[in-house]
Amino acid sequence: MTAIQKVPTALLQELAGAAVQVQRNAGAIYALLDRKACPVKVADIQKELGIGPGEYKSARQLLQGTSAEVYITQDGLVLKKYLSTDEQRYWHLAWSLGLLEVSGEQLVMDEDLLQKVPAALATLINDGKLRQHDRLSRLRTKAQKTIGTLAKVVNMYRQVDRALGIALLPKVTGKDWDDALGEIKKQLKSLPPAP
Repeated sequence: MTAIQKVPTALLQELAGAAVQVQRNAGAIYALLDRKACPVKVADIQKELGIGPGEYKSARQLLQGTSAEVYITQDGLVLKKYLSTDEQRYWHLAWSLGLLEVSGEQLVMDEDLLQKVPAALATLINDGKLRQHDRLSRLRTKAQKTIGTLAKVVNMYRQVDRALGIALLPKVTGKDWDDALGEIKKQLKSLPPAP
């Protein structure tokens, strides 16, 4: 049985559309990680599969965001289903948040350029320069996945912000309420009468 046959059918469908060699390498990476069931260093993956850095990078990018759930740890790549410690997950979370912060700041610097993309796409389509339906469909799917990912991240940050907001609320005692009500009454008495 070849490595590609050990890859789940759903993942093979997600990988479809890429160059055949990239699909094979991505499938082989998945199969290797599944067989090892523990973190594997990138250099070891390349050596065992006989692929170079460029081939590895293309295959790894193809696996990104798929049902393979390749998890990056300090000790190497591992399938999420084989994570063995919470320490690996804490490191991954800190690393991911750091990447998000840096890449987000970099992305915002190109906001003006990104705002031109919809008009540029419309021009290319109207000029007949973008006719490949499959390619446009893949680009749209990728954009939708990115929107979904960003929405999840924004929601997580909102929940953290709410929790921090609650933690930062001043402690209110019964005397504080009495003092606040007294101040409100004093302020209401100083207002001019209603017409």
